[in-house]
Amino acid sequence: MGTQEQPEAWRDENEERLRAFIESAPRKMWIARPDGTVEFFNREWRDYTGQSGTEGMLNWREAIHPADRPRLDEVRGRAVPLGQPYDVQVRLRRRSDGKHRWHIGRVSPVHLHGRLIAWIGAATDIDNRVRAEAALRESEANFRTMANAIPQLAWMRDPADYSIWYNQRWFDFTGTSMEQMQNDGWWTVIHPDHADLMLEAVTAARAEARSWEYTAPLRRRDGVYRWHLFRAVPIRDEAAGTITRWFGTSTDINEQREAQERQRLLTQEVSHRVKNSLALVAAQLSLQARASDNDDARSVLMDAYSRVLTIAGVHDHLWRQYDASFIDMSGFLHGLCRKLQETAPGHDLSFTGDRVIVPTDQAVPIGLVVNELVTNALKYAYPGDRGGPIRVTLRRDGEDAMILEVMDQGVGLPAGFDLSAPTKSLGMRLLVNTVRQINATVDAERLDPGTRFAVAIPVGRG
Repeated sequence: MGTQEQPEAWRDENEERLRAFIESAPRKMWIARPDGTVEFFNREWRDYTGQSGTEGMLNWREAIHPADRPRLDEVRGRAVPLGQPYDVQVRLRRRSDGKHRWHIGRVSPVHLHGRLIAWIGAATDIDNRVRAEAALRESEANFRTMANAIPQLAWMRDPADYSIWYNQRWFDFTGTSMEQMQNDGWWTVIHPDHADLMLEAVTAARAEARSWEYTAPLRRRDGVYRWHLFRAVPIRDEAAGTITRWFGTSTDINEQREAQERQRLLTQEVSHRVKNSLALVAAQLSLQARASDNDDARSVLMDAYSRVLTIAGVHDHLWRQYDASFIDMSGFLHGLCRKLQETAPGHDLSFTGDRVIVPTDQAVPIGLVVNELVTNALKYAYPGDRGGPIRVTLRRDGEDAMILEVMDQGVGLPAGFDLSAPTKSLGMRLLVNTVRQINATVDAERLDPGTRFAVAIPVGRG
């Protein structure tokens, strides 16, 4: 009798210990009979739901959100008869404010000597995680909706240049699949003449962790290539400062590029024709000058010939470059001085200068200024058949100005020379008026020997 009572007392004591442990546990827990009937809820459950011990055993389902009860019944109905553990997510009503919060319930069977004797369950609050995951899913859904709605082809790649995502427009345009983009790489749909150069430029930009853009033809699903402007920016982990992915877009610019090309060809053609027309006028002036018996008339005609050639030189320089809106004054003046040298083989005319980009409408008057100053030096600095050096220089003066200088080693300025005084010289009047037109200033300085003209010119902005 005594030996039989001892195991029963031991079992009763251990059951009390188990209940005491569950009662004090920092999470909602309960014990149920083998048939699933709940016979005990701990203090954490009672405090949270507001149900008393007896009430909880009878009405615990009232704490479950009504919409979650069918799912709970379905999961319990399958697991309990089989004695299998189960997990289920449900919302529990909190007594303090009546709000429902997401919990995950995990219920496990308890066996003794191979026989199911009870169930032990625990519910953990996962509301913050569930809501964060829902917010993330909504954010991702909104992003995908927006990314598929934009007119560009959009894509994301990881730091190792592995494809993460492309919007539907990319697949619709290229006719590719995500698997192809991951296995073959994006450069396979770039025109072969541009793929290697683009890949090189993109790799360099990624190595420097900077945004990049590139223009290249992209293959359409029918095999036709269309020009696209590719742009990509790095997305960083704000805390770590590291790049987590790259987001890029590809914009179809085929029509714009074709229009720009047509405009460029038209501009070049017009400039070329203007240049040829001016050259024809210059040739006529030259013929008239050579045929004239009047020295004064011949001099005037040759001056006009030189000025027309200068303007023709601007157009000749323009039609040879891609962008006719701006011009490199250094390259233009170098060519102009070379042409002026051809008309005066007895002189040594040279040009040196910094690279200065100016709007085209500013280049023409600057060319006329150089033409007048050089022509003046050729005519007056070295009288008779004398020859000598003439130096033209161009240098920057800060960010917003440049200094143009024309120097010779000739006889120097005549006595009483004053640029600001009225003069009968057509060349000097043209020089002063042209300088005023471009908001520049001109100074004349006597050298030993020779003369130096310095023109301070503000650099125009496009």
